[in-house]
Amino acid sequence: MKRKKSGSVAIPFLLTFLISLIIIGGIAMVIYDKINSDDSSLITMTNEAGTLSAEDNHTILLILDLSDTLDMPEDYYGDDEYYEDEYYEDEYYYDDEEEETYDWEVDETYTKETYPEPYTFIVMRSQPVDKKITFMGIQSDMLAGEDNKPVEDIYLNDGDSEVRNSLEYTLGIQIDRYMTFDSESFKKACNILGGVTFAVPKGISGLPESDGEQYLSPEQMEKIISFGGYAGGETQRISTASSLITAMINQTSGKRISENLDNNFETIINMVDSDISAVDYNNRKYAIKFMLKYSDPDDSESRSTRAQFVTPYGSQKEDGFIVDNYFTEDIKAYFDEYDPNNENKVQEENTDSENSENE
Repeated sequence: MKRKKSGSVAIPFLLTFLISLIIIGGIAMVIYDKINSDDSSLITMTNEAGTLSAEDNHTILLILDLSDTLDMPEDYYGDDEYYEDEYYEDEYYYDDEEEETYDWEVDETYTKETYPEPYTFIVMRSQPVDKKITFMGIQSDMLAGEDNKPVEDIYLNDGDSEVRNSLEYTLGIQIDRYMTFDSESFKKACNILGGVTFAVPKGISGLPESDGEQYLSPEQMEKIISFGGYAGGETQRISTASSLITAMINQTSGKRISENLDNNFETIINMVDSDISAVDYNNRKYAIKFMLKYSDPDDSESRSTRAQFVTPYGSQKEDGFIVDNYFTEDIKAYFDEYDPNNENKVQEENTDSENSENE
């Protein structure tokens, strides 16, 4: 009987072994690449999440100054001769529904308030980790600072930075920066955000009345914010202003804003008076983009709940509005507590920012 040559068996075996290695090795490579790709994604996500912390929370004082654009009477600030009978003939006072609700004995006081309020103060708190923004309107006659002066007087006499310092002292919260808008920059910001659909309060001259919501232009938003004739006075005005801004932030596309944030920031910051530097923005921009992008609702027809607003409560005195101590305790849930020692830190940050920009 003939014996088979060993080579005739070895060659097919080697070929089969090599082919198996190629196939198994290819599959293993694909699996390895897949695992490696997934690990890279996880590492990236972990690193990005790690850039968010409580240190990204920040508070900005927003001021809307319409004094250069509103048509105010020359003697708005205290000429009693201005309040003559002819001004009671305004159609607002002879509205049938309003006549029964207002005490006509205080008409002289109320008449002055129906003219536009040129200054609006709102504190904005951003908490990127929680994807939340809180707006708090500030009564322009709120008594603030060590000297208990009305906020509007502090702004007119000492400027926006002193308003920030005074509110820190009175409200017990830390306010990191400020931004002061005029009419042009405010309208630009509204257009960037995309406007708002809002239920317009009744009785505002120049605005159509409706039982439901209606889309508002920036000019119409200015009328609502600066309207001085609310039955609830200054507290209702700043509450309405905060509600309006909150609605606009909740209705905008966070994804769209975050994708264009760099260009929009440069546009707006060059139009406003602010102590926010390019370094401040670079340090916070990832957190801000994250907050906006990932707070959009899953349903495109729904509105976000990223923004909310609070309104200071207290007592109205002859000299101005006095905020209640209980309110200053309530807002600690949203804001960092004011630490006088932080003033030096803020000044150092501003100096470092200026040095970095000059290098």
